[in-house]
Amino acid sequence: MENKIEARKKFIYEQVGEEAIKLLKESGLNIDNAVTNILREQEEQREKLEAQAEFGTVEDIMTSELVYKSKSTEDVFGKEYSRRLYLIGLDDNQIKGLHQVESLILSTGSMSEERKQPWVRRYFIMPDSTPEKMPKVGEMTLSELILITDDANSAFWRDHHVLSGEAWQALCIAACCAQYTEARYAYGFNARTEKLGWSKAQSGAYTKNECLLTERLKWGHHENPAWTPETTNLEQFKR
Repeated sequence: MENKIEARKKFIYEQVGEEAIKLLKESGLNIDNAVTNILREQEEQREKLEAQAEFGTVEDIMTSELVYKSKSTEDVFGKEYSRRLYLIGLDDNQIKGLHQVESLILSTGSMSEERKQPWVRRYFIMPDSTPEKMPKVGEMTLSELILITDDANSAFWRDHHVLSGEAWQALCIAACCAQYTEARYAYGFNARTEKLGWSKAQSGAYTKNECLLTERLKWGHHENPAWTPETTNLEQFKR
């Protein structure tokens, strides 16, 4: 982005002319900062529009999926990722560290084909699921740990009459909605965020906002937005 900004700035200066630039500077205007800020805003908007054209609005992408699509924390996906985590109280070092951890998990190649589709609509519990086929906790990002739990909980109530045998056993491993379900991935999410130093309120806010996305975009339960200052207010998750 910076190279593009510098190239466009040079072009603007050439069009305006040295005398006009000199007059503006002599009048006290910090022309370099002003032009740079304008061009940076334009470039960020261009990136966002290009991303929306290809993937849909970034607000509708699961949080770990933003890492999957980003090249760094400085592109449009990385900035949306940082914006969300700032809302739940993470600082720059925590965000960059988590981005690296999630990137490492994504680089293992596990579920590489499944990750190519929009994550919010992924299904994990199938009629041919077995306990042996269930993904390992360590091979899943934070959002995927929530997605598989959410999918299993939904299947528990929706598909209990058609799932049997090993598929039902697999579902009970992932679900967390009954006393006899294992909640493997929910426990995995809590254990990982605890190691990362997150408070229970931060973990709760992350989970709630990811589920707001699935409830709206996968299950059609509501039209409410996720990852807003209101939905991430940590006071409502303290207990």
